[in-house]
Amino acid sequence: MSVNLKLLNAFLLVAEHRSFRRAAELSRRSQSALSLQVRELEAQLGASLFHRTTRAVSLTREGEALLPHARRAQAELDAGLRRVRAAAAMEGGRVALGCAPHIAIVALPSVVAGFRLAHPDVAISIREALQAEVLEAVRRQDLDFGIGPRPANAPSLTFAPLREEAILALAPPRFAPRGARSIGLAALGALPLIVTAGTNSLRAMIEEAAASIGVSFEIRCEVQMPGTALALAEAGVGVAIIPDCHCPAAGSPASRYCRSPTRR
Repeated sequence: MSVNLKLLNAFLLVAEHRSFRRAAELSRRSQSALSLQVRELEAQLGASLFHRTTRAVSLTREGEALLPHARRAQAELDAGLRRVRAAAAMEGGRVALGCAPHIAIVALPSVVAGFRLAHPDVAISIREALQAEVLEAVRRQDLDFGIGPRPANAPSLTFAPLREEAILALAPPRFAPRGARSIGLAALGALPLIVTAGTNSLRAMIEEAAASIGVSFEIRCEVQMPGTALALAEAGVGVAIIPDCHCPAAGSPASRYCRSPTRR
């Protein structure tokens, strides 16, 4: 049986509000027109969907049976329309994304270049901000999506992996194990560390990993940007814990990179 979507929408409006008058106001149709559409649907189905009195409107048994199916059908239709609109926007619209400044410099160029090849007509807006600000902008739908480390707790957002990175310890000579090319979490527990603060998932991840082997860290300094952590390590303040992508191609003579067993 083929049912006109306008008739189904009229049924849903009346069923949700239990009022022909209120449904007519919301749909900007006359009450008589809405009532006529409901009666047409009832005629097609061969069943009454509402009990009507001068004071109240309620669903019949058949109306109650139809309501959840009608809701699901409307939800599926709305979802399909959103996907079509999104696809159309991608063909000649605008996409807004956010990421931390260091990600914009290190990881974003190749991502944007690939996107531009696939969607040459789409304008791209990039907002560089701290991770917490990017997450909140995505929640508010000010940004279409963000790029950055996955936070420890963000149940309202969906994440997909983009790349995997090793985590390095940048250690001045007096802290670096002699001749070592890697350093374990247990050894890091005995060293003064420089980490990024705020909602950065890197700190949460390494602290969780350390706790699993009974190690706690001495946080010597907290910073917002990996570049600051690098500079402080170069000055001998402590050992900077940073993702591999933030390490310069050429190491400094004042420090040594030691690979940690942790990845993100």
